[in-house]
Amino acid sequence: MPCNQFPLTQRRKAWGRITILFALIALALTALPTASFAGTDTAGNVLATDNDANPSGVDGDLYWAGQALNLDDASIGRDIIAAGESLSIRDCTVGGAIRLAARTIDIAKTTVDGSVTVAGQHVVLNTGSTANCFYAMGETVALRGSARSAALAGDTVTIDGTVDGDVEVWADKLILGKNAHITGTVNAHVSEDPERAAGAEVGALKIDRTENEDTSTVNDVIGGIVAAALSTCFVALLLELVFPRATASAAGMLHQRPMPLWVSGLLGTIAIVPAVLLLIISIAGLSLAGALMCGVIGIALVSSAFAGCAIARMVGHSQNRYAMAAIGGVIAGALTGLPFVGDFISGVAFVFALGYIIQIIWRNAHLKPQQSANTPELPTA
Repeated sequence: MPCNQFPLTQRRKAWGRITILFALIALALTALPTASFAGTDTAGNVLATDNDANPSGVDGDLYWAGQALNLDDASIGRDIIAAGESLSIRDCTVGGAIRLAARTIDIAKTTVDGSVTVAGQHVVLNTGSTANCFYAMGETVALRGSARSAALAGDTVTIDGTVDGDVEVWADKLILGKNAHITGTVNAHVSEDPERAAGAEVGALKIDRTENEDTSTVNDVIGGIVAAALSTCFVALLLELVFPRATASAAGMLHQRPMPLWVSGLLGTIAIVPAVLLLIISIAGLSLAGALMCGVIGIALVSSAFAGCAIARMVGHSQNRYAMAAIGGVIAGALTGLPFVGDFISGVAFVFALGYIIQIIWRNAHLKPQQSANTPELPTA
């Protein structure tokens, strides 16, 4: 199978995280310099942010970020990696893979030797395009070209092209057009019966109705919240045990100087995506990009516990610090486990933790050697 099956509840959780990812990408794109630039490294890779960039040929990879990319009649030696508002690729040949993230994506009359992996609101592999594999997620997803396998997820998925293999579909609505020619099996995880036009050819169609798959009960939701609360509580206690000065410092900073903390955290979050894009264009920068991503992941893993612990210590500064860490961890974990708003709260906690780290680095870099690190302190009882 081209990809693993997963239940509807996990797909919806993935949608929540992808929504946050697109929000960060959108913020990052607005933070890019208004002046366009382009550069080619010694390996033949090209990085460009010109909205009208249309290179006729790239020997290596093409990295692009901006508002609108219209790539027409170009030859790309290896991969295309791009993010923006609108991405259009037409009459091109790509020797590697295509990986795109945008609101609208249109790939037409393009030959791709590797796979096409895309995420957006409206996504289409249009007529005349061929790819080894087509993996797509969006509000509307359409496959009108040809591929050897496909995995498609969206509210409405349309297959009106050729697939010489199996297809996995997760959708509310599946449409099989008159030009659909699928030699393998279509495994459709849908909430309503597929629409199949006259002339559509399908090797086999297996339907898994999903309207009753999301059978989460109140007990399931409560169980998830309790599990998140307990796990976050454990991490908060561990942070308080190992890094007591950091939690106290974060509490004091939040009490005395909250604005610099939140602003630096938000700006740091915005800068992550363009920073990674800039680092990966050079061989020397690949290791730095990897280290940056590892650091971001590490902060994300402990941010909820750290924020809960710091806020609890600020509120109960005269109480036992371990008790307050436990209370803060429980509350933070329970909030992040809530449906719909949990991911947003996790994002806020990440901004808080990143802002604290940036403030500490900034302060240590600007303190004179003879000065002591005047860390904000909590008010005395």
